[in-house]
Amino acid sequence: GKMPDAPRENPAHFPPAPSQAASPSQHQSPRRIEAGRAGENQKNKPRGNKLEMSVNARHARSVLDRHAHAPSQMLYPRWLETSRHYAARPAIYEGTRIITFGELAAAVDEAPIATAPVFARSGNLAFFIDILRAWRDGQAVIPIERDAPEPILQCPPPADCVLVKYTPGASGIPRGIFLNAAQVMADGNRLISALNLRPEIPNLAVISLAHSYGFSNVLLPMILHGVPIHLAAVPFPRVIEEIFHQHAALVVPAVPSIWRAWHRAGILKRAPIVFALSAGAPLSLALETEVFADSGLKIHNFYGASECGGISLDLTTVPRRDASHLGTALPGVNITMGDDQRFLVHSSSVAIGYDDPRSDDQLGEGVYLTRDLGFITPAGELHLTGNSGHAINVAGRKVSPAKVEAAIRATGLVTQVRITGVSSADPERCEEVSADLEMLSGCTLEQLKSALVVALPLWELPRHWHYMEK
Repeated sequence: GKMPDAPRENPAHFPPAPSQAASPSQHQSPRRIEAGRAGENQKNKPRGNKLEMSVNARHARSVLDRHAHAPSQMLYPRWLETSRHYAARPAIYEGTRIITFGELAAAVDEAPIATAPVFARSGNLAFFIDILRAWRDGQAVIPIERDAPEPILQCPPPADCVLVKYTPGASGIPRGIFLNAAQVMADGNRLISALNLRPEIPNLAVISLAHSYGFSNVLLPMILHGVPIHLAAVPFPRVIEEIFHQHAALVVPAVPSIWRAWHRAGILKRAPIVFALSAGAPLSLALETEVFADSGLKIHNFYGASECGGISLDLTTVPRRDASHLGTALPGVNITMGDDQRFLVHSSSVAIGYDDPRSDDQLGEGVYLTRDLGFITPAGELHLTGNSGHAINVAGRKVSPAKVEAAIRATGLVTQVRITGVSSADPERCEEVSADLEMLSGCTLEQLKSALVVALPLWELPRHWHYMEK
């Protein structure tokens, strides 16, 4: 389905946010970033190349782009404008419960003062409150999964940092990515424009909001522009079908493995999906074509990175003919070819930098050199041909080999271990984790597996086990 056009003069449908921003905190974080839980009993106060293979973004000088660069457009004041303008309208659907923007704003107002960077754990309403109270109190927020251990950053966030994305990314080594308010807002505003998101049509949240894809595509549109979110407890077909019955229209960002499950269950034929997105892992031509033939639903391939947010989008109305096709650049994004045929992204949403930079990184000052290999056609279409990084892509989730190796060694049951990614027989799963190891004398593989269940999320556990030759 094609979404109706939305007004472009004022995409948020309310005046720009006031010029004052939340006061920056003078707190100096320790090496281990602690969640800001102090004050629980307090009330809050209020380079281009010769071939010119550059992709120039559509509508680069749009109103949205100018908003993203305006110094007055700070995150918490913007949220206040959103919550006041849509006070009586649903902000979050959670099971049978509906939380309005006014109710969410009141909960944030009553939340304890954050005196240090805040860990926001996904999974319930507290996730949204923690993010907003951190920005209210001039602190950075670190979104993580509900049961994930608190990450240890190699340095405190910069003074102007409002968001830390902790991810293995393409490098395969867990690192923190620092972003300031202007960069976060630029990404959120850009996606509103590119996807034509509107306050009248909810986003269905079946992907993790603690990961960059979900944070930018689902959470930011709610905070900045009043686009409501319907939280799905699980992405199981029966649960999602019930949600479909509750709405006349939905925007759905998901990953290929989820789209395949829904397609096989037959729930997409009459689904109220007006715009379907897929990211995180390659979208196979077979799945895209089958869904379109069966339900008339076009799944749009979306490409982005934690370091810079959204990069490109396939806006074609019929299935692609080339699985490597990533679409064309998003508004305000310029892409050239960098070293070793890697994409070089120029945009206002490129992050400040990493907590643990490496010599081969190129990140900052509006430029990010990805670890994805490809080419750009004269028509400005991006094509992905490979990846130079080490992360393992398991159904759209990036697994750090170093993290899994460390967890296995920590059990004390092995003398050697090497983690690699192997191609999955399931194209929507992309890769699977494989372990080559040498067990300690007297220890068994079953003991190791039992120990790892409590140390790693299920999706990070190896599916393939091999013994090294001594």
